[in-house]
Amino acid sequence: MSNKIRLEAIRHQVAIAGQVKDAQTKQVIPGAVVEIADMPESLKSKLDLLAGLYGDDWEKRVERPDRTRTRVDGYFYFQDLPDGSYTLTASLLGTGTRYSADPTIKTIPPDSDLESDDTEVQVSRDSDGAIAIPTVNFYFQPTALKGNVTNSEDGEAVVMAKVEIEGSGEYTFTDNDGNYLLSSLEASTDKSSARPVKVKVVAQGYQKETSQLVDLNQGQVTTHNL
Repeated sequence: MSNKIRLEAIRHQVAIAGQVKDAQTKQVIPGAVVEIADMPESLKSKLDLLAGLYGDDWEKRVERPDRTRTRVDGYFYFQDLPDGSYTLTASLLGTGTRYSADPTIKTIPPDSDLESDDTEVQVSRDSDGAIAIPTVNFYFQPTALKGNVTNSEDGEAVVMAKVEIEGSGEYTFTDNDGNYLLSSLEASTDKSSARPVKVKVVAQGYQKETSQLVDLNQGQVTTHNL
């Protein structure tokens, strides 16, 4: 009789994947927490068993069958989910008032390349057990300031003007059309009031710098031309 132990590799399948991004810049947001909010009963039963095994540590766990975080490239995925309908939620940690609390959700069915407003996705397997992966993308609206910088004399766009939030170290430069965008700015911690900031503009070839007060509100894009 042979005493050899036969080992078989366990194959995992991605069931749902997606990204979390800044709605204005489309830059990815790493470290976002993505959770499964609605799921089939079979997954609920599995989670109940795991919660009993882990006890008080269960709620503290970041990586769970129903919870994960985005990687440095903004991507996330869930593996080996049972067939059924799912809805996901996302939240940001440590961003303060730089983003809205509620993201826009866009889904892409496995047989399409176009984003849909449907928030529910389906996980299903073919006859070979392979999963056609649906995509769920989250877009967080930032607290942002955008606008256009022009020459007050002739109305021409001012290119490469430096637009800065005084005292914050946050700045950007206008593009070839004089447009600028400052995204992921701090708003007031008091949601009932805006945060006034002083915006300074400096441009090469212009002797006079300009400073103006602008109000910022959490999760809103304020347009201010200079």
